[in-house]
Amino acid sequence: MTFQRQSGLSIVELMVALVLATLLTVGLFQIFNSNNLSFRITEATARTQEYGRIASEILGREIRGAGYFGCNIENVVNNLDDTDEAFDADAHEFDIDAPISSRNADRPAGAVAGTHFIRFSGMENNGNEISTVGPETSASIEVDERGGLQVDDIIAISDCTGTDIFQISNIQQGGGGGAEITLVANSGEDDPGNDFTDNGCTNCFSNNYGTGAQILRPYNRTLYVGTSNVTGERALMRLVPNQAPVELVEGVFDMRGRMGTSNTANNPVNNWTESTGAVNWNNVRAVEVSLLVRGGDNNLFDGAQSLCFPRWADCDGGPNFEAPDNRLYRVYNFTMNVRNASR
Repeated sequence: MTFQRQSGLSIVELMVALVLATLLTVGLFQIFNSNNLSFRITEATARTQEYGRIASEILGREIRGAGYFGCNIENVVNNLDDTDEAFDADAHEFDIDAPISSRNADRPAGAVAGTHFIRFSGMENNGNEISTVGPETSASIEVDERGGLQVDDIIAISDCTGTDIFQISNIQQGGGGGAEITLVANSGEDDPGNDFTDNGCTNCFSNNYGTGAQILRPYNRTLYVGTSNVTGERALMRLVPNQAPVELVEGVFDMRGRMGTSNTANNPVNNWTESTGAVNWNNVRAVEVSLLVRGGDNNLFDGAQSLCFPRWADCDGGPNFEAPDNRLYRVYNFTMNVRNASR
């Protein structure tokens, strides 16, 4: 019997095998890296679209609703006691003539330098309707449902004859377990309390409201770009007087606004001015907002993006914004009519 000696692989064969294995590994890595990058870009794009859409919706809703003070804005009476030491103009005065503004004095302390902010004033429907109104000498009203109302809440009663703003001094449940709830507004109580003397009596509204009048909640609130307490990143924030800022939408890196003004309510907008400029706030009829949002990881791209921001900027000579990092940036722009200022 003849035995044949077994031989191993030659050095050439080993090198060929190593080269083939290396090429295969590199190919697999490139495929994985390409798919991973595509996934990250897709996710970042979805995030920026989500941030831009939600922020635009929130701001648009604020612009549309600003300036609503009941159906008769010519007869709005603020009965809050402005002589009380607890009276805070920022929280207790509501700008009927200029419900949208960006005055420097109103700029939130937490707003990022160089960004714009917008302050809104108006009233929101609380969902309550009046079932019974007290006598002319009594600032008391009955509602069928409490609707979340609490003592010391600042609310308004409104119909098409006028609107009265006041603070609830007491809430009384109907006798015998009845459903009626009486809202009482007394003078000289609470902080800041009410002062009805301009209405010609101690405790009475400026108008005689009937059944079906609405309960509204007046508000002042400011939307701006600040720093999130959760992520430490920039975000769209909301500030209500005497309350802590609330993060609304993450990923909003910058916000710019410009105001469209007209001399009369019925005339079209004939002038556009950035909100940091000299704006006649009483004549604001439309608002254009440009949002710069970002998403994704800081190493998403090899270099920083260059964009034109805000959208109305003159970028004929090229982009005017250089991203500070390698994330994905997008610009979202919209224009909204100030409905209640155009009535």
